[in-house]
Amino acid sequence: MSTPIILALLALGVVLVAGSILMRVFSAGKYEVKTSDLVFLVIPLVVVALATGKIKGFDIFGVKVSEIWVEAAQTKIENQVAANTVQDAVEVLTSASKGSDLAQLLERRIEALEFRLGYRGYDGEAISNYFDKLVGSSYLRVIVVNEDDGQLFGLYNAANLNGYLRASDRGFEAFQQLLSEKDRETLAKMPGFVGADQALSTSSTKREALERMEKLRRDVLPVIDNGGFIGTVERTKLTASLILAVTDKLERQ
Repeated sequence: MSTPIILALLALGVVLVAGSILMRVFSAGKYEVKTSDLVFLVIPLVVVALATGKIKGFDIFGVKVSEIWVEAAQTKIENQVAANTVQDAVEVLTSASKGSDLAQLLERRIEALEFRLGYRGYDGEAISNYFDKLVGSSYLRVIVVNEDDGQLFGLYNAANLNGYLRASDRGFEAFQQLLSEKDRETLAKMPGFVGADQALSTSSTKREALERMEKLRRDVLPVIDNGGFIGTVERTKLTASLILAVTDKLERQ
């Protein structure tokens, strides 16, 4: 999101707040809109804008809020990394071939399904079936694709990938073939793909994470350690952590 757009949205938020106050005044209180509700609409924009340096900051009653935001944005993301429950797709499909009950997999609340490049044992129809059931469970959030040595190749949003593959009659068969043939170029062009080169580490700062999300237009990014997938980080959690950190700092001052 560009600086002019952010500033325009912030200005709109201010106008809405001012307008609600005027409406309450001229309607003798009959028109009731809580200004706090309108303010909270623009808080996430303010947080991202300050954290990424698009707005330099401001002072409130002598407190330099800009410095507090900078300090908070430079903290590491390690506490915001969600260690997703990962299930190996090979094990899932092998269990399916043996008649394993899908309900058992749903009970595990699988959040990430892992595929391996170069593996030739995947079946497109089975992948389609399990995508349908697991994505529908609301627990499955991301599809992880690893190299055959366990290093992360890339990550997809599960719902987006499922929808994309279902749009084609042979989408899942094609996906299976791309994996077995290690067609990295085509896999990387699919919607919602985030490559290992765009992943974060636990030592990444919140500012770096938010800037990368803004650049890639993604709300979730993978986090790696020594090249291996360890979890994801979300924009909403980063934003909430910044608000809490700044609030805590202001209270102490």
